[in-house]
Amino acid sequence: MKQYRCNDIILYLTLALTSILMAGCIVCSNDVHYSGVEDSKLREIELGQTTMEQLIENLGEPTEQYTNEKGSEILRYRCTKRTESEFVMIPPVIVTEENRT
Repeated sequence: MKQYRCNDIILYLTLALTSILMAGCIVCSNDVHYSGVEDSKLREIELGQTTMEQLIENLGEPTEQYTNEKGSEILRYRCTKRTESEFVMIPPVIVTEENRT
């Protein structure tokens, strides 16, 4: 029973020491790049009210434009969202008596 508790204490101390040494040494960043139509511009579109000319004026030239089998003109806008993640770990400098100047 005492051996079990001793192993737990050693484990927790090791984890705590490792956490202290690693603190401030890890950098994570996420950059999100979005290209496309903004939500506020989409909210301005009213079904049956907004003309094709108004759409192109507000949203820009569509990625695709075609006529479907019913004869309706379709404007397609392509939007992309790209996330770049970066993880950098800088090991701590450990000073010993040998390399101390």
